[in-house]
Amino acid sequence: MEAKDRVIDFTEKLPGREGTFEQERNNRIINSAVAYMAAFAIAYVSFNVITSLFAKRYNLFYKLFFFKVEFTQNYDLWTIETVRKTFIAGPVFCLVAGIVALIIQKLYRKRPGILKTFWLWLGVHYLNFFCTQLVLMPIKNTGSQGINASYLGVVADYMYWEDFAKLIASIIATMSLIIIGSITAKPFIQITNSTQHVFKNENRIIYLFQTVLLPYLICSGVSLIYFSDGSFILNLGLVFTMFVIVVSIFINAMKNRMIMIYRLPENGMIENKFLIILASSLILMKIFLNNGIMF
Repeated sequence: MEAKDRVIDFTEKLPGREGTFEQERNNRIINSAVAYMAAFAIAYVSFNVITSLFAKRYNLFYKLFFFKVEFTQNYDLWTIETVRKTFIAGPVFCLVAGIVALIIQKLYRKRPGILKTFWLWLGVHYLNFFCTQLVLMPIKNTGSQGINASYLGVVADYMYWEDFAKLIASIIATMSLIIIGSITAKPFIQITNSTQHVFKNENRIIYLFQTVLLPYLICSGVSLIYFSDGSFILNLGLVFTMFVIVVSIFINAMKNRMIMIYRLPENGMIENKFLIILASSLILMKIFLNNGIMF
């Protein structure tokens, strides 16, 4: 579509809608960042919870923090069977949960807004966790307990994988990140509240900058600080792998010439309830789970 073409906006306007362009822009950034951070925190914590439950089931568990799991030092219990079932559980859960979340956001036909954005980010984060585990397989963690940077790396060591096999898995996972960006590019564009945001490539870049890139930059900094007591290699790996997805979203979003957006626009206001729930949950985790729990 050429720049000189006139664009008809088919979206309905909400009655009594107020606010300037600047306010809507800022609200859009805040809402997407809140959805991003909430999805990241859920993916991060649930990854550790699932791992701890399986570790408890197979007698490898010692203590659960919201940012990591500590395992028993009794290495007589670290058999091939227990290690394989314990350390593969978290990554596989992330893979399944990511696919389910993306399906839910696709089936969510109501007014686009923070909930649809949340399900979209949740699917991206879960799949990114799984891919990051594969990407980090060849890397050793020099931190506590000498465990690999990736749980899948632990499994690979106990299964006697060669370094070359780990490297191949890492490369395949990196390519998968590009595919994830390709799949989610169109949904990110469709949550806009106006065709004016996406009818030209320059408009689309600005819109994606507000709803994808800025939330990524803001929340990556917040997550590196908030989850700093966890594995530094994992935290940094999650940031870099997500960057590959973000770049892929931008590239693939430019390829879509015709985008059908939702007829009902997003609210355009800051979702205060969502923001309060997120902030409260992060504070409560710091208070009650920062020193770990044993069960």
